[in-house]
Amino acid sequence: MRCRCPKKHPDIAGDNGLGRSRGGFGTKIHLATDGSGLPLNIVLSPGQAHESQFALRLLDGIGVQRQNGSMKRRGYAVLADKAYSGHALRNELKRKGIKAVIPRKSNEKLALDGHSQLARDIYRNRNVVERCFGRLKEYRRIATRYDKTARNYLAMVELAASDCFTKDYAIKGHSLNSCA
Repeated sequence: MRCRCPKKHPDIAGDNGLGRSRGGFGTKIHLATDGSGLPLNIVLSPGQAHESQFALRLLDGIGVQRQNGSMKRRGYAVLADKAYSGHALRNELKRKGIKAVIPRKSNEKLALDGHSQLARDIYRNRNVVERCFGRLKEYRRIATRYDKTARNYLAMVELAASDCFTKDYAIKGHSLNSCA
């Protein structure tokens, strides 16, 4: 009896994070950082998908462990660019008690639902996310996706993020042996 291999590898059957956009096939990297620019969570999406669909998944993956062992999953504010602008995301953040510091799109109507003006003094700090993207894109394999599966590409992005994290940790004068 001859054993037949499946026609497709199991990884190929799932979503590989590829989608059509203006430049052809592409993948978007959604990144959450702390105030100093260290990556906290990374989510991939197809190129044609709207950013605001992945914002809550990105935020749900962040947690800070408290002294009693429980996880704190809510921050003070979310700083994002116009691509994440939308009433659904703003309402969900408001429901969770998180301040949405997201500029409105030019075609977005101003709602009378109590959303305040953009806090420009807080929004100035969004450049730490862009700097983190810049550090990640220094890795050739991140800047140009060579991996066929989203799982492999995400692993490379996470590896680059951990490298950035350890370099920043070492620059601040900490010993990696003291983490234990």
